[in-house]
Amino acid sequence: MDQWIKEGLSRILDFQIPEDLINYINSIENENDLNEYMKTLLDFDNSQHKSFFLELCKKKFPNRGNTISRPQKKKISKNKQQDFLSAVDPPPQVTQVPEAENKAKKKTKYVNLYSQEGKNAQVVLLKGRHHCDCQASKHELINNCLQCGRVVCKQEGSGPCLFCGNLVCTPEEQKEINAKTKASAKLVESLMERNRPKGWEAAVSHRNRLLEYDRTSERRTRVTDDDSDYFSASSVWLSAAERDKLTKYQQSLHDKKHASRLTKKMTFDFAGRQVIEDNTIDYEVDEEKVRQMTSGGAASGGSGAHLLAQGLFTNTDRDVAPGVNAPLLQFDESVESGGGGYSSAVRGGPGQLLGQGGRVQDAELQEMSDTGRCLSMHQPWASLLVEGIKLHEGRTWYTHHRGRLWIAATAKPPDQEVIRAIENQYRVLYPDKQIKFPTFYPTGCLLGCVHVDDCLPQEEYEKLYPEGESDSPYVFICSNPISLRLRFPIKGQHKIYSLEKSIHQAAVKCMQKMSKLQAIEANAA
Repeated sequence: MDQWIKEGLSRILDFQIPEDLINYINSIENENDLNEYMKTLLDFDNSQHKSFFLELCKKKFPNRGNTISRPQKKKISKNKQQDFLSAVDPPPQVTQVPEAENKAKKKTKYVNLYSQEGKNAQVVLLKGRHHCDCQASKHELINNCLQCGRVVCKQEGSGPCLFCGNLVCTPEEQKEINAKTKASAKLVESLMERNRPKGWEAAVSHRNRLLEYDRTSERRTRVTDDDSDYFSASSVWLSAAERDKLTKYQQSLHDKKHASRLTKKMTFDFAGRQVIEDNTIDYEVDEEKVRQMTSGGAASGGSGAHLLAQGLFTNTDRDVAPGVNAPLLQFDESVESGGGGYSSAVRGGPGQLLGQGGRVQDAELQEMSDTGRCLSMHQPWASLLVEGIKLHEGRTWYTHHRGRLWIAATAKPPDQEVIRAIENQYRVLYPDKQIKFPTFYPTGCLLGCVHVDDCLPQEEYEKLYPEGESDSPYVFICSNPISLRLRFPIKGQHKIYSLEKSIHQAAVKCMQKMSKLQAIEANAA
């Protein structure tokens, strides 16, 4: 029987039926209860579901025909007996007893839910004082605390407030306390001695300690990590004044490199009839200036700051133990002459030390990971980017993001004239390619993703891509476009933002399913 139920339900419901469900179906002994339960599990409009239910009833209740016919016979016999008894006048004593019994059987007690008896039946009241946040919506109201305003219910009871410790009692008890008699003094003493919940004193002391920490705003933890000395601008061995100077200097270099084009200087040469852009701004780190910043605080900062100022750009074995006379390490010039990428990175140490471009230490890890970052774009540019027709996206701001970037379309519908103009523009830019443009440009949804390889300023972009398609101050170099087959509705935000977790997970699963289908189609071909 169990195996038959398991195979039948698994076949019509298309999933494996657990053993607990089969045991519950076997435990049902009433046919009506089985009918009500199976309505929640099966679709009786489906012929397969209905036939399985009828077969289950036949197997589980084989004698249901006899059970139906038996009460009918009893009912008929009762009717006949009543007709027979009605013909003969029964004595009054015999008729009074069954009527009293019938009235007793039919009598039903109703309880008003809004009465005190109905409320007591619905609400559970624990013995003793216990913390309760019902705000007197379930239990009776005792009173409000006059010090902190807490609403105290009957479950918490009269006594010290469980939050601030102030006495809270009912209005009747308060009248007796105001009488200033011996009985009122005993009442106050008994109320204040009522036990508080377990751990109340420890919780109050911990709360007071946290409030004190918040009031004083004192830093009570400090971690000294030698690895954090890699970026000397935030070195733990520098004084606060030196750290502020280096941070401001680092920020000024960043602002110079990523400044707005409105602040750039132009030289108008009327004789030569040309406009010359001033590119004399120096983005490189001035080592002498950094040494002056750090050595200036050496007197106040101690010998540690002075040693760090001397070895800010040249690290030796004396950095570990300055007082030990150990032989200096000799630099191998053959490594530098080899022209490897690693040696060039080492040579650029000072610039990297103070962050010319704000790059992370492990950029490859950032490119491999998908953090759910998204960029909203207007149509038709959004669809052209995820379809691989548009490869460079221009912006007026710089971003450090590298790796996967999800592309969403804004809610603004595109103009057909703009679509035709943009499509003609790309036909002219790439005449050798057989470009297949999208037939539909959806709005207000997630379209797909691209891989951001780099974000170039316009000066570098013009050198690398002389015939580039963008003239914006900063250009995203994109590759590996992927267009989703299923569009997820989304509301865009400004610049690069994080997707909702549910939408991000659904989009990743959709993309994985698309890759599997493409692999199957490739193997079949």
